[in-house]
Amino acid sequence: MTGRASPWETLASERRYDDRYLQVDVDRLRHESGREHPHVALRFKVFGIAVLPVDPQGCVTLVGQYRYVLNRFTWEVPRGSGPVSAAPLETARRELSEETGYEAASWLEVLHLDASPGISSERVPCFAAWALSRGGAHPDPQESLRLRRLPFGEAVTAALSGEITDGPSVALLLALSARAGRGDLPDDLLALLRA
Repeated sequence: MTGRASPWETLASERRYDDRYLQVDVDRLRHESGREHPHVALRFKVFGIAVLPVDPQGCVTLVGQYRYVLNRFTWEVPRGSGPVSAAPLETARRELSEETGYEAASWLEVLHLDASPGISSERVPCFAAWALSRGGAHPDPQESLRLRRLPFGEAVTAALSGEITDGPSVALLLALSARAGRGDLPDDLLALLRA
């Protein structure tokens, strides 16, 4: 239903919070049905980023860290954020280097996700990166990261089994798996994923 006009009318908006990452607004809405209600909106000033680095042996690197809000340790593809005014690829390059130490000569934007469109404006561009060279990781001082290298197929299994629960990580792994199955990727990346 692309191109359809919004069924919502904003009657009022109150900003409850504002920092360098997001704004939290409570909007009073009227739906085209006539129903009025409050709506909490998280309006992000940054986008998330997800990058799957694929090495010459067809292995991928996951990042493990303790996620404060979840109160548990998670495995994810390298993730980060950048201002919405920045080019997503530049943010992806920076995050890959910071978290893993990898630089990549080849990049493909696989997906462009809306993280939680019912309450959030956060976008998540998702990339595959290959033709890797190794440097030194330099994570943010507040990040305590572990790296885990495993074959691509094992990472897909981890996504399907629920071992990886981060939405963009799961979506990126499964999208690449589906596209590899169809042969719908650059030949050199396809060869790595099928290794």
